Amino acid sequence: MVPYRSTGTRLAVSWLAAGAALVFAAAPLFANPQGGAVLLANGPWTSRDYVQAIFAVHNGDITLPRRGNPKTEAFFDRLVDRGNIELLLASSRTVEEKSGQVLIILSATGEFRGRYGYAVALGDDVQNELIQLQIFRLYLIDRLAALTAMDRSAGPRLNSAIATTLSGTLDTLAENHIFSRDQRVALGLALALHYPAIRPTLEAPQRQAIATRLALMSTGEDDPVLRSAFAAALSEGRGGN
Repeated sequence: MVPYRSTGTRLAVSWLAAGAALVFAAAPLFANPQGGAVLLANGPWTSRDYVQAIFAVHNGDITLPRRGNPKTEAFFDRLVDRGNIELLLASSRTVEEKSGQVLIILSATGEFRGRYGYAVALGDDVQNELIQLQIFRLYLIDRLAALTAMDRSAGPRLNSAIATTLSGTLDTLAENHIFSRDQRVALGLALALHYPAIRPTLEAPQRQAIATRLALMSTGEDDPVLRSAFAAALSEGRGGN
């Protein structure tokens, strides 16, 4: 773990800072949990709950949620529960309101991504949680892309968040000395699944940059399943404009 610690820690700190800037900027929309505020471990979460979860960890009310820990496993399950998003999308809110709420959740999970990344860099065994969170975030930007298709005016507002999430996914997939083969395969397959829906939201230079990275990663990858996943995403990236 030592060779990764210096590089990985710098990356994790940058993830943490970027996520925190987005979420704490949105925080005035919600009350900062104080004095025993309850974070629900069951039932669907709203964007308010995602922000409250960040403050609960930040304030030390709960430790960083992880599977296998009976005190926090239910919180982690809530964190990556797609039912939270499906309930929002099925609501009577406008497309603009829905995209705004999903964007807050994406920002909140970006903060969590930074915290899990920092924990991994310090030698904590939360690689699986970090991978599962990033798979959830690919799903989130897939849903944002669908909302963008319904409201073209939202495109510029969401483009940066989507591109940043994709870039972070590729960064993780390149870390073959940190994540297990199964973890990287799970994330690679999720990328191949969601990228066709996500790609149209990107600007041409962003699409080209991702295609270039995928080509390099595919060439240097020994695992056949991952090579296939990269090739599938790359094929989509090269199709059309």
